[in-house]
Amino acid sequence: MKKIFLHILVLTLICYSCSDRELGDGYYFLPKYESIDVGYPEGEAIIYKSNQEYSFDEIKISGDVLEVASNSKFIIAKRDPLVSMDINSGDIEYYIIEKKIDKVLGPLTKDDFTNKIELLEIKLEFE
Repeated sequence: MKKIFLHILVLTLICYSCSDRELGDGYYFLPKYESIDVGYPEGEAIIYKSNQEYSFDEIKISGDVLEVASNSKFIIAKRDPLVSMDINSGDIEYYIIEKKIDKVLGPLTKDDFTNKIELLEIKLEFE
């Protein structure tokens, strides 16, 4: 009984962590803590598009992605472009990816991002 419970717990954790990284339509989020482990040479958090996870065919947003949210149509992200150099600039940049047309909007200021979210009627928020 304990073995079954342990297996279920491990599978649940694996599925939960995968869902955080998979953004839908071939888009993935690679967190910074994982980038070194899987061999991404820059060691930064990124959003990429690929036919399979951990195959970094098209890097869409690099620099160091701090937060990500997605739905069936859009991905929103915010990043500090200088975190990867161990310098916190304090200037956070915002991005919107339109999945259907594979279009990246950004970097945007907070005000521009807020306006674009309203214009495109995107119902996403950062946690």
